[in-house]
Amino acid sequence: MTGGELFRCDHFGLSQGTRMPERGKADDPMYVQVAESIRRDIDSGRFQVGARLPGSRSMAVALGVSRTVVLMAYDQLESEGYLDSRSGSGTYVSARPAATSAREVLAEQHGEVPGEVRLSRLARRAELPAAPVMEAPVPDGHVIDLAQPRVASDPRSLKAWVQNLTALLRRRHTPDFPELQGALDLRRAVAAYLSVERAIEVDPDDVLIVSGAQQARDLIARVLLDEGDSVGVEEPCHWSVRHTYEAMGTRIVPCEVGPSGMDIDRHAAALHGVRLINVAPSFQFPTGVVMTEDRRRALLQWAYANDACLVEDDFDCEHRFGVRTSPSLWSLDRHGRVIHVSSFARSMFPALQLGYMLVPRALRERFLAVKWLADRGSISMQQHVLAACIGNGQYLRDLRRIAHGLAPRHRVLHGTLQGRLGDAMTVTGSVAGGSLFIHFHGLPRPATGALLAEALRRGVRIRSAERFHRTPPDHVTLVLSYAGVSEANLKRAGVRLAESYLAVAGS
Repeated sequence: MTGGELFRCDHFGLSQGTRMPERGKADDPMYVQVAESIRRDIDSGRFQVGARLPGSRSMAVALGVSRTVVLMAYDQLESEGYLDSRSGSGTYVSARPAATSAREVLAEQHGEVPGEVRLSRLARRAELPAAPVMEAPVPDGHVIDLAQPRVASDPRSLKAWVQNLTALLRRRHTPDFPELQGALDLRRAVAAYLSVERAIEVDPDDVLIVSGAQQARDLIARVLLDEGDSVGVEEPCHWSVRHTYEAMGTRIVPCEVGPSGMDIDRHAAALHGVRLINVAPSFQFPTGVVMTEDRRRALLQWAYANDACLVEDDFDCEHRFGVRTSPSLWSLDRHGRVIHVSSFARSMFPALQLGYMLVPRALRERFLAVKWLADRGSISMQQHVLAACIGNGQYLRDLRRIAHGLAPRHRVLHGTLQGRLGDAMTVTGSVAGGSLFIHFHGLPRPATGALLAEALRRGVRIRSAERFHRTPPDHVTLVLSYAGVSEANLKRAGVRLAESYLAVAGS
């Protein structure tokens, strides 16, 4: 075909009324498949530069698609540089197909091609969380999900949130600009809550509002750590804790969590020279262990003697049951070595990406300076609404509602599994939160995939605990999240999971 010759539909090998064969991915939109077919013929040289394509109506009839599909395909190819639309004349194959990349153009013009963009060491080390694997549903379409932690929001809580938000908007003509440290009314509400409910005495100026616990950890790493420093991290722990410090170029020192929490005396030699230790003494995830008071005091004394700081991760500690409250590291600290971190998301609803830090006064200005580089303050409107919810007691009622529903759910799931599997499983630290950390010592770690697949086949989605370990154990471990599942479904899930275990172990 020569330049200017009519680009006829039969060059696709199609007769009028037939459909174009799939040449792209079968699940791509139809306009993408049409565009891909034309693009390949241009790249191969079958359709030469300057050839005129048929009108959109003619093409649509020939391909058996709507004219909109053809117009979208033409627009896509024009934006990529393959086609050139000329008003009153038609659509033509462009003189420079988009297959010629920007680097090739530079090479033609200047005789050289630039290298890849140089990344910082932080960017090269940082990783996005793994995308969740979308499993196919079981035949009956009903899967009990114990893999994703969920907190069911109470309709009364959401109604109270809307009412407080409406009242806020009525009082204010426009939302104010966020305060870097956090809205003063929220910081006062947090200080009052901690004093009454947690016996933690703080001044509102000690409170720093952040966009969740992850931002808090990132700030801590930036303020207190340099590349090459060492950090003590509990083993196992949530993978994001370990990765935050690894991305800063630090050396991770794993500290095994025992039945009473991390034992500083056991790990003191390996921790020589560390700048920071990250611990979750009130509820350690995923083990569920609560650190004893004597180990907390020993950890503080070690920090003083070794010029180190401690990060106290207060994740899910409000949801404990069956265990006496121990004093927080922050309340025991006498020399400004503890940074306390907590989040509101699990207590209210996941979309509420707000948390807070308690920062020693000597470090406050440095934390604010580094936070200023990242943002100018967390969302102001949500802070004021949350302050109202805490002040009128709604926040505390939500916490008690969640905690009240966890104990019976725990008993049902744990009891069902224990009754059917007995000593074949071990559950650690089942005194808090909404998850069970289970060891199947008789099932080797390579059988994890088979157990997950068998459980899903029987209608239960579960997750392995391997990712929370730096060095996974040689047997199967699971974390079962039950907070958002009804007791009836938890009983069914326990039966099905036990049957799955027996089937895999027997094979």
